[in-house]
Amino acid sequence: MITELAIGTLTIIASMAVMIGFVLTTLRLVRQAETNYADHRPALWQFFLLLSVTVALVLVSNIICVWLWAGLFRFLGVFGTLEEAVYFSMVSFTTVGYGDVVVRDQWRILSGFVAVNGLLAFGIFTAVLIEVIRSLSERFIPRR
Repeated sequence: MITELAIGTLTIIASMAVMIGFVLTTLRLVRQAETNYADHRPALWQFFLLLSVTVALVLVSNIICVWLWAGLFRFLGVFGTLEEAVYFSMVSFTTVGYGDVVVRDQWRILSGFVAVNGLLAFGIFTAVLIEVIRSLSERFIPRR
């Protein structure tokens, strides 16, 4: 059990490093856009483009985190195929947890770590998306 706790904790830390990198990249992109629009309102397509890029970065970050967990499961020999490992990681990361693919008793605590990591990720990225929308909307729709 101690091994699972250590592995799960280290994997969440690695996943958080990925997420923090994407958050910083996204915020840098938005701050740069704010500087570009300091003297005028962005067009609707520019607002849409920046928001789309933000969503794409969030998606890529989540995919990397899912693949990180899947790679760990394959490395540990928990699943026989990469497809099973990716499927289980994605279902657990999104906290859907169908239960059609499960880990062996020896590694089942790790599945809880995947779910916790997913909850953290979705919370962080929800906050980022709200911040980006708030920031862009202040430029796009100025207050009177």
